[in-house]
Amino acid sequence: MEEGTERPIAGAFVILQDSLGQSVASTLTGGAGAWLLRAPAPGAYRLRTDRIGYASVTSDRLQLTPGATVSRRLSVPVAPIALAELAIDAESGPCEVLEQDGLAVYRVWEEARKALAAIVWTGQQPYFRFDAVHYRRTLDPHGVPTGEPEYEEVRYFGRHPFRSIPARDLVLGGFVQQFAGEVQYYGPDADVLLSGDFLRRHCFQLAEADDSALVRLDFEPVEGPRVIDIQGTMWLDAATSELRRLDFEYENLDLDVDTRQLGGTVEFARLPSGAWIVRDWAIRVPIIEQGPARRTAGGRRLAPKRILTGIDEGGGQVTAVYLTSRLAGAASTDTLPVRPPPDSLIVRFPLRQ
Repeated sequence: MEEGTERPIAGAFVILQDSLGQSVASTLTGGAGAWLLRAPAPGAYRLRTDRIGYASVTSDRLQLTPGATVSRRLSVPVAPIALAELAIDAESGPCEVLEQDGLAVYRVWEEARKALAAIVWTGQQPYFRFDAVHYRRTLDPHGVPTGEPEYEEVRYFGRHPFRSIPARDLVLGGFVQQFAGEVQYYGPDADVLLSGDFLRRHCFQLAEADDSALVRLDFEPVEGPRVIDIQGTMWLDAATSELRRLDFEYENLDLDVDTRQLGGTVEFARLPSGAWIVRDWAIRVPIIEQGPARRTAGGRRLAPKRILTGIDEGGGQVTAVYLTSRLAGAASTDTLPVRPPPDSLIVRFPLRQ
């Protein structure tokens, strides 16, 4: 509930932490502000509440005994965090801000982290059903669509449609990998962005945003092994502190072609229950052909120059989210509607009722 009032807070994230501060259970508060967590074993625990746009609160220590049920009423301060007022230190290096005087960076990252943690939680719950449309289309080298896109209607139970490979595999093997002669390009999901492997390999800093309604948090790889990595920007709403979008591009591709249009976009959305999802995503990869044979003025043969002839874009959009069974205290409705798909998707793949 809000501190100093009797007003319940719906959609807040409640985390049960062990004596080492590690999360062992988590859930969202329901419409009445109620929540239920089960400890994995007796012992000492604390409760932390995460509410996007507000400071996190950690409870006093709880001592849980075998078979005991403990009730706690948590009060959360109502003073919001004003991301738009945070200072930007442009003099510091990209990692010095995070490690030393990075209070502003840390506070913005904390708001992004809350949304990402909620996305991970939502994607792990067996009672959520995700309806989505996957698409694939071809762009010209400048990013302009050409030809007709292809669509596929999909449905997932207990997992979100947008999911990457494990973070450690990406950090060690790169965001572009080759398997059996086929090149695979990857984008980061919430699990990857939250992982220690990813955070240790990237520096974060605030930057000026052209739109005053947004807060811009940039990240880039640290110096190290030359694997294909990503750099990008997280965009947060300056008024609500909610994570809106992630834009990223690939680093160290070494393709000898223009790679400015390559990369991806991930858009996030908060559902009415307080759960979070990836709403839209897209990854753009190159279509490269070998140019004509070349020779020097002296007649020596040169390797053909590679030419970027187009871009292959694949992505998707969650069109609806449903609760397959009612979870007491978790949500007030069984159907959690999200933004409708573009008209082109509705025409091609109307969702079945």
